[in-house]
Amino acid sequence: MAPQMADRLRASGLHLLISLCVAALSAALVFLVLYPTPLAQACGVTEIFLLLLVVDISLGPLITLCVFNRAKPELKRDLLIVGLIQLAALCYGLHTVYIARPAYVVFAVDRFDLMYANDLDDAKLAPVTLSEFKQVPLLGPKTVAAILPADSGERSALTFSSATGGADLHQLPKYYRPLVQAKADIIAKSRPLAELNNFNRAETAKVTQLAEKYRARQIDAGFLPLKGKAQDVTVLINRADGTVLEMVDLRPWL
Repeated sequence: MAPQMADRLRASGLHLLISLCVAALSAALVFLVLYPTPLAQACGVTEIFLLLLVVDISLGPLITLCVFNRAKPELKRDLLIVGLIQLAALCYGLHTVYIARPAYVVFAVDRFDLMYANDLDDAKLAPVTLSEFKQVPLLGPKTVAAILPADSGERSALTFSSATGGADLHQLPKYYRPLVQAKADIIAKSRPLAELNNFNRAETAKVTQLAEKYRARQIDAGFLPLKGKAQDVTVLINRADGTVLEMVDLRPWL
């Protein structure tokens, strides 16, 4: 092998290794923090972000393979430009998924919904009275309850808004409260895990495994639906105290 080609392969391989490390850290941020499983599937971000990573990881080392030449006086400049373009593309992708991240997993009436960070504008945050909901969570979604107002006129206005395409209960953070305040409704609306078999014919083994896991812990587990942009998933509930056990990638209805 010609010395120049060997140099190019070494440089490209090193670039690939660095790219893989950066991509792994980026994926951990997205899939473990911003969109913890199964919220990436619910939001439809998995395929898009993974495609971005594959393209970003591939193009940088390929360009390095093409341009690397120790004899070129502009080599450092060229490699710097390649790295900056690659980093800019990754930062743009991360910024896009960050601003569209789910900020809250909201229980409202009889199910959970997602409230996205880019939908929480100043007009929605201004009427918030509880300090813990005045700021959009920066890292990872918080699980909360949206409580219907006691005032009948306010309820009617909310119903009209929802029916005419305006903001629904879960989209208005002024109604957010700690999840424990909806404990009774969560318990009452939760359904037995066995019902998941009706909606997940190919995943009955997974449903059985979940049921056995919580039975072994002496936990009466049920579930509630979580409505997502791309896919609906399931929230597992402790039917004794109304707390969230976990979210799983199972269909909660047909």
